[in-house]
Amino acid sequence: MLILKIILGISFFATLFTFILSIATYFFPVRKSTPDKFLSDYKVYILMPVLNESSVIKDTVEHFFNNSYYSYKNNVHLILIDDRSTDGSTDILKTLNQRFHNFHVIKRRFPVAQHGKGEALNAGIEFVKANNQWDPDKTIIGVIDADASMSIVDINKMVNVFDQDDDLAMAQSRVAMNRTNNWLESLQDFEFVVPNSLLQNMRNFFGNAAGAGNGQFFRLTALKKHNPWGSALLEDFEISTRILLKNQKTTFVPDVMVYQEPVSKIKDFIKQRARWAQGSLDCLFLLGRKTLTSNLSVWEKAEMLLFMCSTLLSLIIILTNIFSIVAIILGLTVVNYSAPWWMISMLLLGLALVIFSVIQYYRYIKISVAQAVGCILYFYVYMFLIIPIVMIAFTNFVTGRNHWEKTTHGLKESEN
Repeated sequence: MLILKIILGISFFATLFTFILSIATYFFPVRKSTPDKFLSDYKVYILMPVLNESSVIKDTVEHFFNNSYYSYKNNVHLILIDDRSTDGSTDILKTLNQRFHNFHVIKRRFPVAQHGKGEALNAGIEFVKANNQWDPDKTIIGVIDADASMSIVDINKMVNVFDQDDDLAMAQSRVAMNRTNNWLESLQDFEFVVPNSLLQNMRNFFGNAAGAGNGQFFRLTALKKHNPWGSALLEDFEISTRILLKNQKTTFVPDVMVYQEPVSKIKDFIKQRARWAQGSLDCLFLLGRKTLTSNLSVWEKAEMLLFMCSTLLSLIIILTNIFSIVAIILGLTVVNYSAPWWMISMLLLGLALVIFSVIQYYRYIKISVAQAVGCILYFYVYMFLIIPIVMIAFTNFVTGRNHWEKTTHGLKESEN
């Protein structure tokens, strides 16, 4: 019983802390708007890993090389790393490669292929280093997923971000979904547009903006190390943490957007988020001690370590919230029993936070009132999914199963 009280107490204070921190993120200053002046003295290489993307890759490449691209054609290169696709993507890439200027395809084969996104990106950066004749300080490396899109204007804005700060090593764009056709897609968009963006904006204030994979940009001189991307399943957070541990600068750019495919089915969503959750445990194991003993500020260390521990904390909070709901129901139905005040407070705090966040989403995206109410209701379904996600992540982490399981997205499912 004592252990249960301790766990519930931890959950209460964790929920209270999360509530206070989440509300506080709305009050941090936002980075100034980014200029989009064309800077001819910079070279940009966009790395795009490809593994069985036949249903989207043609549209992705054609969208990239649209009419506006040709204003920057001598300065922007697209590099696709084909990680030994088996669904016809390779043939599509071969055809596309003959159509566009500054378009490069790297073909990976076994035994080096299909060992995760990080390894594919390492192959891409080695290609750049071997072929780039530009000033490394003015060579920018971008990472965009094969099912994502970013306008050439926004890519150019990223160049301006680096030009404004010679010490900047990494910049992360804002992320949003390219469609919201069902409740799961809408909640993914809500998650990235509001909580994730506000968290990144707070990190900007403290100086520890983190990588979020899609829309991540680097100065080539920050990637000097051989194979700069590591083995963690959360390779984006791992590389940005390693950059911060070298006392190099990172930033979040809220007015530059990358749009990605949402996951449309619960099964695929759980698979994706379990991989991310396991990735945070990987980072805790690989970088937790180094972060704790680094020269980073107390606030930076605290936020980064909390993020690495988020998988465990999420499980504790969700399970104790379920316990609190059961206790309150018993309090309404069983004589001489009443739930403690702090249980009720914990649930009310969570509800207040959800409503407050959805109101901001309503303001940012201009969704309908019905959609906003739906977000509040479905958010609790969304939270319950954390239970199988965390269980799978812990099981895989403990058993050493760290194979990169590729996520199936909605567009692919609709075309199968």
